[in-house]
Amino acid sequence: MSIRNPAESIRMKNAILRGVYDDNIRMTSERHEPRPVRQQIRRKSFVLLFFLFLLAGGISLAGIYTGWESRGQPQKVTATVPLQAEQMLPLPTVEVEVPVLVPFPVLQYSQQESYILRPPELTQDVKLNQEQLLDYSLILNNDEVRLSSIFGLDVQTIVIDPGHGGKDPGAIGRLGTQEKDIVLDIAKRLQHKLQESGRYNVVLTRETDTTMSLADRVKFANSGRTDLFISLHVNALPQKRFNVTETYYYGPPSDPETLKLAEQENKGSGILTKDFENMIKKIGNTFKEQESANLASAIQHSLFTNVKKYDKDIADAGIKIAPFVVLLGVDAPAVLVEISCITKKEEELKLNMPAYREEITSFLSQGTVRYLERRNLHVLKGDENGQKVHRKSS
Repeated sequence: MSIRNPAESIRMKNAILRGVYDDNIRMTSERHEPRPVRQQIRRKSFVLLFFLFLLAGGISLAGIYTGWESRGQPQKVTATVPLQAEQMLPLPTVEVEVPVLVPFPVLQYSQQESYILRPPELTQDVKLNQEQLLDYSLILNNDEVRLSSIFGLDVQTIVIDPGHGGKDPGAIGRLGTQEKDIVLDIAKRLQHKLQESGRYNVVLTRETDTTMSLADRVKFANSGRTDLFISLHVNALPQKRFNVTETYYYGPPSDPETLKLAEQENKGSGILTKDFENMIKKIGNTFKEQESANLASAIQHSLFTNVKKYDKDIADAGIKIAPFVVLLGVDAPAVLVEISCITKKEEELKLNMPAYREEITSFLSQGTVRYLERRNLHVLKGDENGQKVHRKSS
């Protein structure tokens, strides 16, 4: 088609473009019709925008009012500037006096604002009434009161001391029998018998033929928890025509013969003067004296009454007191038993028989056990054998 007029051609093109545009608008409107949801969203958006507008307006008004009020006043600007370690100034040192409070002596505050010590007020001396002081005479000075019974004391460890030994043979019989060998064998047998019950720990000061001073025996006994100490010996009395048995505990001698025996037994004791001074302090030990006397009584009674079955001529020398240093030195109740006289030929022969030594051991064991069973009894008085008569404690 030929175009005769250029203006007419332009109008035709515009008409075509308008038609295409209208068609597109119509087609788009038909595919995307507005929905109620979109309308609600638009309404909510409008409300939200309205409130935001009001909020922005309020903030602006507040800023204007604040600016108006602060007009003409200096403004403070805070800035955080990091400081280098070299630029930091040291804090000033302030000396503060801090009082130390203690319960005694009393601390009082003075006008100079510092604490000073004030001595506490002293109370008046209290005068003691001598009539109200404790009186222990009923316990300590009364033979009828037995401390082991009052306080319920028990025995656990028993020390048996075979006398002499090593270079010291002790008494020697006519046949050459030595005391140290006889008493060591009996001591071992007695240890075994006393341990059979399982109630006691029984130890020996020496278990072999070794030399042992009296000082060492005392030290041995006191180093452990010794409750009883029994020293075994055999006498040498050549001037006596008959056999003798006797048992000792510590105390002043009653006759010159006992004093001479103590001198012989204490020879070469090894006790130093300074040690003896401490031992002397034990003389007033009421408990030790009571229990030593009771143990000596029980052993002597059992030994004499039973040996008499084998030797009708045996003499009962009874319980004796002698200053034997080994008895004084040991802290526990202690006795020294002179079983028999090795200087009597018949007795020496019997002592060399194991069966007889076993019998002697059983007599010693019976006496010791009898004493242990009666530790809860009060002592009343003695009889002709030195054997104490007892009654049960109430």
